[in-house]
Amino acid sequence: MDANPEVKHTLIHQYDSEFCGSIPLHLINLIQPHGVLLVLNKETLQVAQISENIGEKAGILPGQMLNSNISDFMPESQATELRKKIDRWGIRDRIPMDITLNTPRGDVRYVASVHPKSNYVLLELEEVVGVAEESFMTAYQEVKYITAALKEASDVESICRIAALEIRQLSGFDRVMIYRFDDLWNGTVLAEAREEDLEPYLGLRFPASDVPRQTRELYYRNPYRLIPDREFTPVRLRPVVNPITRAFTDLSESTLRGVPNVHVEYLRNMQVMASMSTPIIIDNRLWGLISCHHKTPRHPDFAMRSSFELLAGILAGQIMAKEREKSLLFKSRLQDIQARLVRDMFGQTNFVAGLMDHGDALLELFDIRGAAIVWESNVQTTGITPSVSQIQNLVHWLQLSGQGFAIFASNQMPMIFTESELYPERGSGLLAIPLEPRRGVYLLGFRPEVIQTVDWGGNPNEAIRFEADGRSYHPRNSFAIWQETVRLHSEPWQPEVLEAAESLRTLVLERLLNERE
Repeated sequence: MDANPEVKHTLIHQYDSEFCGSIPLHLINLIQPHGVLLVLNKETLQVAQISENIGEKAGILPGQMLNSNISDFMPESQATELRKKIDRWGIRDRIPMDITLNTPRGDVRYVASVHPKSNYVLLELEEVVGVAEESFMTAYQEVKYITAALKEASDVESICRIAALEIRQLSGFDRVMIYRFDDLWNGTVLAEAREEDLEPYLGLRFPASDVPRQTRELYYRNPYRLIPDREFTPVRLRPVVNPITRAFTDLSESTLRGVPNVHVEYLRNMQVMASMSTPIIIDNRLWGLISCHHKTPRHPDFAMRSSFELLAGILAGQIMAKEREKSLLFKSRLQDIQARLVRDMFGQTNFVAGLMDHGDALLELFDIRGAAIVWESNVQTTGITPSVSQIQNLVHWLQLSGQGFAIFASNQMPMIFTESELYPERGSGLLAIPLEPRRGVYLLGFRPEVIQTVDWGGNPNEAIRFEADGRSYHPRNSFAIWQETVRLHSEPWQPEVLEAAESLRTLVLERLLNERE
């Protein structure tokens, strides 16, 4: 795959799409045809709304089932079980169960997902094909095997690589990717297992607009997003308006929910027919996705999809454990450096001498190239820093902007303080520790510019292309590598470094207080 000519930029763009993020996907009022959707009155279990494909799937005309009780179409024992599961414990999560419908074609077995709402129940039905028990046992054994393999991984990258390889082996998808979001919701492919004739996406970054805000929010409410065949014909609900709520039915938690045309076009441009994405949620935040593609239509059964749900939780747990282990080791190292620095600082006659006479430890603590102490218009520096006058101007800006009354950190100072553009190689990144901000007493740390070349999966500036009417739009049609050179940014400030800054601030303030007593 040839890379396009490099395009240079001076800042990291926000590629999220407010337009796409505002589209009410949960009110699409259409479903995919691989299942049937019913809306039941929660009190009576009367069918209030139904998808029009009930005739195709069960041989029952929509008019025959509408306004009837669901119990008229199923064994009494199952109707009793359904009522008990809806009423008992006040459960709001989806409830899986087996349901048999009595149809003109005979008894038809379905795997059901029951979604209790405040005054209605969403009931999703998918016909059982094959021997479900054998399918579940096979999937369970594979999940146990993958779990054991993940425990042997040494770091997050290894965890993701093992997961991609083994999930592809389990599921049979042509491509499986582990995709991680950054702070701006752009996603990077950390691991990939694929058929050789598919475009490689490993290491590529995709803009936030590919998974806009509204879509990301729905991942918190759905264990997966499945599109078995991008060329499906959408199925309408009858009646169009939910008679219980007198509004469109909220399909946020429906796995059958229809797909916007723009996403179908996106899959077509990627040359895949089927896709499935499973969220990886860590500490209640969407960390990333298990993203799967197939060149032909593919419909994994309920057991397989349940396996993905389990694996996503296991994967999240393993990633979280490795990230915490890495963070604890980093914190321990910083604490050792800080202990040495504080010991030396308290051994000096004043805190400035204590800090700056051991500048190497200070630089190591915050992983900076230069540091400065500013007090009463005096400036003392160590390492590579801006000039004294530039530092004084910077402190003045911190005071006037109100940024400098708490720990302040930025890895893109030229974007927010124009004068920083004059010295990017010395101060693209700033860590400001206020000691007595009203008197202009600061400890400052500086990081240099780090020029980065980012490989995008297609031009992110063309992720959404509007037509002349300003309303119709399309996704980009190329995913060839598009390179962006990012300047005027330093390495980002890690949370552990910011914690160390706050800790050192407390200790220095204590020392200042002792000097005045």
